[in-house]
Formats: sequence, C-alpha cells, structure tokens
Amino acid sequence: MTQTAQPSDKKILLKVLTLGSAKELLKHRSFIALIFIILIADKVLHHFFSAEKMQTALAPAEIIRVLPEFLFRGLPAHLAQWLFSPYTVAVLVGLFLFKQIISLWPSSSLRRWHNDNRNAGMLTSLAGLKGSQFFWDFCALAILILTFLIWSGIWFLIGLLWWSKTGSAVPAWLVLICIALALPLVMAGLSYSSKLAVLHNGSFAEKFGLYIKLFTVPHILGGSWLFFLARSVLETIFVVIVPAAAILFLDNEAMRILVICVSVPWYSYLKMASFKFFLFIYRHEQLVQLEFVDYFRSWGISVATEKKQPQP
Repeated sequence: MTQTAQPSDKKILLKVLTLGSAKELLKHRSFIALIFIILIADKVLHHFFSAEKMQTALAPAEIIRVLPEFLFRGLPAHLAQWLFSPYTVAVLVGLFLFKQIISLWPSSSLRRWHNDNRNAGMLTSLAGLKGSQFFWDFCALAILILTFLIWSGIWFLIGLLWWSKTGSAVPAWLVLICIALALPLVMAGLSYSSKLAVLHNGSFAEKFGLYIKLFTVPHILGGSWLFFLARSVLETIFVVIVPAAAILFLDNEAMRILVICVSVPWYSYLKMASFKFFLFIYRHEQLVQLEFVDYFRSWGISVATEKKQPQP
C-alpha cells in the first residue's frame, strides 16, 4: 500500500508564517478589538498629556557614560530595595494577570479556532479557562524566571569581577548583550507556557515535559530563538515605535487613526503566526498532535488518533 507523500518542513513553515496566518487573521478578526484599545489609549494620552511634555519625558539621557556604574552598583541597590518593598507582591500579581490577559486568554481563543476553525468569541474563551490552567502557567513561568535569573546572574558576576579589576565599560555591555541574547528564548517561554496551559490533552507532568524541551532539544530551542528574535524586531517596529511615534508626533487625529489601523494588525498577525509556529515546532509531539488532529491533517501530516501507551 503506497503512502501519501509528506510535505516538506520548509513548505509547511512558509505556509504557516505567510498566507496561512494572514488568511486566518482576517477570519478571526481579533485585531479589531486591539485597534479600539489603542485608539482609546490615544484619546486618554492626548487628553491628559501634551505631546510636547511626552516628547520631553522620553528624551534620551547619558546612558553610555553612566551605564557601568548604574549596572554594577545602582541596579543591585535598587533591586534589593524593591524586593523588600510592600508593593512587590502587588506588582508581581499585576504582571501575572497582565500576562494572562495578553497571552493565556488569546491562546484559549486560538486553541478553539485551530480545533474547529470557529471563532467562539473572547468572552467564551475566557469562561472556558480553568483554575488548573492558570496554576500550570504560573509554575511554567516560575521555571522560566528561575532559568533566566541563573543565566543573568552568572554573566552579571563575570562582568562585576571584570569591571572591579579594570573599570572598563566593556563588561557592562557584555552583560547586557548576553542578557539580550536570552530574551528571544524568554519570549518563547512566555508564549509556549500559555499555549501548553490551554491544551485539554495531557497531564500536568506531560505538559512540563514538552515545556522543558524548549531548553533541552536543539531544534526546538534554535528554531524558537530565531522565530522570536524576528518577532521581537517586527513587534518593536510595528507595535511600539510606529504607534508611539503616531501618538507623540502626529497632531492630525485622522492621520494618527490611519497609522494605528495599519500598524496594530501586525500584533494580531504575530500572535496568530506564533500559535502556528508553536504547532509547527511541536508537530512531532503526540500530545500536540492529538489536540489538533484535523489541523495537522490539513497540513498533510499523518496523525495517530490514539495515545501510545508506555511500555511496561
């Protein structure tokens, strides 16, 4: 019996990141709500702050000159003071809830969309979330933060010892570069934690097994680092710089609205592409295949419909 030829990984990835994401973004229409949010933010900022004051507040300081002193002396002192502040827990809780809003909630909506190609609505997706999914996401974030702190701490100590002996600015830049190199992987960890959390298949431990592969399996680590590096560049341009420049420097309200409406859908496109890339990078994992059987078959990938039992 002849088997159907499987499509190449390059063809699947090209489809995932281009026409596939763009077409489904238009069907899903999640970017419309985001446009309204940005337009409201534009109204609020221009009501309470003048453009001149915001431009002055964002003027660059003498970062290069003070960087080593701040990084190796000022920053540890500020962090120590912040850790013992009564507001620390409130800030961390706020950041966690913010992450759930911008990542876990949309991931729940996209999971439903990729299961039956139907937009169930954001409120339905929110109602479908369970407490165990929030807790799993919290545990995954704890692992991610601990890993990042260990990586950053090692390079900070190396830079501190170097700087204490030489007084050069080079160690400070080395520390920042090494931390920056880890940021695409941190972004991948933040993204994958939400996507794995909303899966209905798999136990608590099985999902963690997949999550740890982000740091231990070379093709998942390398592919994710490259994808999220590209995503961070595009997000910085279209989601941060362009809308911020429009809000700060364009006095004409109609032009601001036009620029925002053109740039903001990029964020939703990148969210859609990120979900599809997650499916692509974990496409050989049975736990993910079982969750999206029809979707993988639409890629031309054969999927086993029954979970393999572990050998005794």
